[in-house]
Amino acid sequence: MKNLSLKYFVMVSLIFFSTFNLYSQSGNTQIIIIDSFIPPEQPLTLNLSFFTNDPTSSKILISNEFEYTTTKELTSQHNIKIDISSIAVDEMVLHAFIIVTDSMNRITKSEELLIDYPKTIKVEKESNFLLFGLMFASVFIIPTPGYAYTEGESRFNLTKEIPLISFTSENINFPKSYFALELTHIYKADRSNFMRIGYRYMKEIPILKYYSPGVDLVTNFDGFNGIGASISLGLFDVLDTFTLYTRYRYNFQPSQSDRNFSEINVGLYTNFFSVHF
Repeated sequence: MKNLSLKYFVMVSLIFFSTFNLYSQSGNTQIIIIDSFIPPEQPLTLNLSFFTNDPTSSKILISNEFEYTTTKELTSQHNIKIDISSIAVDEMVLHAFIIVTDSMNRITKSEELLIDYPKTIKVEKESNFLLFGLMFASVFIIPTPGYAYTEGESRFNLTKEIPLISFTSENINFPKSYFALELTHIYKADRSNFMRIGYRYMKEIPILKYYSPGVDLVTNFDGFNGIGASISLGLFDVLDTFTLYTRYRYNFQPSQSDRNFSEINVGLYTNFFSVHF
């Protein structure tokens, strides 16, 4: 009885918390989605977990064609990982249904699940090489323009950030956080060249794409060794692969406050070439 009461307490709690999705369906069983996402690592894998208010067996129907059994045993907790790399990607959304069967052989089918693919483009066709070239250039070649307020004046600068290591999250569009290498050149400044190793935390937000606070270790290898604190805003997507962002950063050297300076930049973000964990 105690375990049964605990189960229903958990079920009711999940329904009331907005981070979970209660899908309408045809049938008697309630299906509460916990996770449904596709990480960017290869092979592409659908991660799906959900609860049912009654013990059921379950299966997943993808694209109205491919069927995968989650469990043949009756249970209220369902988890499955499905290798979907062999399924043709005709659009950037995966279509799926959850189908459950209770102890009385009553079948319940969820509403259609629309699960976004990660922002990675497979370079399989000749038409994609231009996009691949743009992605490579945006990550390794094209710098982001901006202005730095330093030495009492505003000066034009160029910055190149290269995401090195990304940590995957339940959010399929952006990682949870990442480490990056960054190079900056400030025109007509006494201290003009800087290198940074930075850490960025990413959080998706309504209307815009994300906000990302960050911290950097910064040096010019010539007397300036300090810390940078930044905030970035992802504004909108470009070609479903890049995100245009703007970033403000304040750089300070604890021992010499007269060397502190601030920057604002705009650029294109993609984690296509970073290593994912």
